[in-house]
Amino acid sequence: MTKNKHIPVMLAEALDALKIKSNSWYIDATFGQGGHTKEILNLGGNVIAFDYDQDNIEVGQEKFASETKKGSLILIRENFDQLEKIIKELGLPVAGILFDFGTTSEQLMSPKKGLSFEGEDQELDMRLDDRLGVKAKDLLAVMGQKQLQKIFEVFGGEKEARKIAHEIIEKRRAGEFITTVGQLVQLIKLTKAHNPKNIHPATKVFQALRIAVNDELGSIHRALPQAIKILKPGSRIITIAFHEGEDRIIKNYFKKWQVENKGQQLTKKVIKPTEKEISNNPKARSARMRIFRKNK
Repeated sequence: MTKNKHIPVMLAEALDALKIKSNSWYIDATFGQGGHTKEILNLGGNVIAFDYDQDNIEVGQEKFASETKKGSLILIRENFDQLEKIIKELGLPVAGILFDFGTTSEQLMSPKKGLSFEGEDQELDMRLDDRLGVKAKDLLAVMGQKQLQKIFEVFGGEKEARKIAHEIIEKRRAGEFITTVGQLVQLIKLTKAHNPKNIHPATKVFQALRIAVNDELGSIHRALPQAIKILKPGSRIITIAFHEGEDRIIKNYFKKWQVENKGQQLTKKVIKPTEKEISNNPKARSARMRIFRKNK
């Protein structure tokens, strides 16, 4: 196993929450490298897997060739905000839905996505779906200072967002546009007054730009109402969030649905990864799981 190989987060907890039944259909709304899908299949379930990253789909087609051939796995290259449309077309009853909103290690380290700090000459792309039109470098080229500051603060929690946004605008005024990973990392390192030892200084800005480019929070807003509609009565939605903004959206929807008598939150408090899992996979430390059961 390489250090960059993706490890599925809270795998045992997610499988336990789904209550897999043999031959029933489950949605893995965020296929990634197929870690959760693999275990659902091993437990006798069938999977409809969504992913908008063509690289992930190609990995899945190779890794799960026999499962796709026999029809126990259906791979869909679409954003999960297309759930309702696709499931209606397939005409399959859904016994459970899993959303893992994390980004895979392979995506973060990809030489063509511009998400790795190590690829200094990489273009600031950050699109996880290469069919999208706007790249991160485009946002840095056209957005005003207040817009950039808001993105860095809201999506990244960056405390020095104003200073960083100001420096980007000053560079633009001087005719210098930030288009590569190295340029942005260097600007942030030189701008920030405090660079913590345990986290790369550009982490929060990169996260914020990735979320903005891929409209990640908007996709969650669009997908969750579809998920509760297509789910069989008595079945469950499981979410694993890694960002406060993601978890807040989920929490609010689950509360709203319970008030509307659509079902019940089974997690009054979020489920967090164990200390053992965090020790084995530090990327799991910010994961937060919630479970909602639709009324019968």
